[in-house]
Amino acid sequence: MPHERPLLLLTRPRAQSARFADEFTARFGTGFDILTAPVMEIVPEADPIPLDGVTALIFTSENGVAAFAAVQPDRSLHAWCVGERTADAARAAGFTATASEGTAETLVRDLAAAGPSGRLLHLRGEHAAGDVKGDLTALGFEIETRVVYRQAALPFGADVLARVAQAPLTLLPLFSPRSARLVGAQLGDSPARLALVPMSPAVTAAWTGPAPVVLCPAARPDGPAMLDALGEAITAAPAS
Repeated sequence: MPHERPLLLLTRPRAQSARFADEFTARFGTGFDILTAPVMEIVPEADPIPLDGVTALIFTSENGVAAFAAVQPDRSLHAWCVGERTADAARAAGFTATASEGTAETLVRDLAAAGPSGRLLHLRGEHAAGDVKGDLTALGFEIETRVVYRQAALPFGADVLARVAQAPLTLLPLFSPRSARLVGAQLGDSPARLALVPMSPAVTAAWTGPAPVVLCPAARPDGPAMLDALGEAITAAPAS
């Protein structure tokens, strides 16, 4: 039997999806079904990470902070972070941290303005948006990258595909180009009525799934802007 209530489909790893679900419910109430179906599993690398000659760290995700902190006890280096969430995670782990607005491009801009000296170390996932190393190298910085976690793709189950197909409307926030590609490929030719909420133009460009009935990009690459865009999508979605 088709589900009568709109569905919020959350495809980030479970901890991040649970936090976003709480924020969504606090904002929009309980009139939505929420389905968590991660399309990626975070797999940290266990190898030790030497810091000889490194003068500052770069983190572009909370997962990078957690993976690095698990194998390296040194907290003496300053952390340059994409987004307040990542910076908060770094501070909670014991680092002093500077937050840039939530894109790799703004991080590069802020580092260029601050001009830290010495060798920078970017701790990142196997798949990452933007080219932090290339952009900073072009500006004359000395920078190395280290992959500290993998993002293993996960398939949707048949139950997830059925729920999405049956829902009168599926709200689909997407937070990275890779998640957009993975979700789009899995939904394929689904008859789902999607309200697509991408976090950035790069996420929008990566979508190759079914044409949405509503497309509401976030105005900024952060959680509050994603919630704002979801509110716009809820209002704009045509009746089924």
